[in-house]
Amino acid sequence: MKRLLHINASPRKERSRSAMVADHFLTRLKARYPELVVERLDVFDADFPPFDQGVVDGRYHLLAGNTVDPAQTAAWQDLKKWTDQFLSFDACLIATPMWNFGIPYRLKHYIDILTQPGLTFRNDSEGNVEGLARGQRAIIVAASAMPFGSMPEIDGLDFQLAYLKAWLGFIGVTDIGAVRVAGTFGPEDLVEAAMARAYADADRLADTI
Repeated sequence: MKRLLHINASPRKERSRSAMVADHFLTRLKARYPELVVERLDVFDADFPPFDQGVVDGRYHLLAGNTVDPAQTAAWQDLKKWTDQFLSFDACLIATPMWNFGIPYRLKHYIDILTQPGLTFRNDSEGNVEGLARGQRAIIVAASAMPFGSMPEIDGLDFQLAYLKAWLGFIGVTDIGAVRVAGTFGPEDLVEAAMARAYADADRLADTI
């Protein structure tokens, strides 16, 4: 592993529980890979292009194999800068809180930009999908106020970690490690215990990469 994209999806930055565990993980990982280059992307600070009608129309033209007009081509090139950046890394680290059982809207915006035909996936003549990010490794640090992962009766409400794993698999990333930071709201002793578990899990994951 030579280059890693650190995607931070919390507007709370360093005060975020997911960011704390992600930084801990990176410290451990860099001890094993001193030459590792890490680039950070804060999705709440990034100047993402709009995903508007012109871009959507261009997407459908591409999917159908039709010609794309110049305005749509320019918009597509703006999207392509982000997919090219993402695909240039050996690995990505996604650190995200859970918002309303899912992911923050800015992370979803980024994913919508990345998930484009001919860039991160393609369809063959029979309609089968092939992911184009094969060979990349992904690490997810998923924080949630509720203790997902330890209470099966609530796990059906998890549209955060499950969604990210499904999306990564769709674009061809199958080497996925995950650390839950579950139970970040409540009595201080319970939150501290949740953080201690997450730090320990992050250490174990870093030591296997």
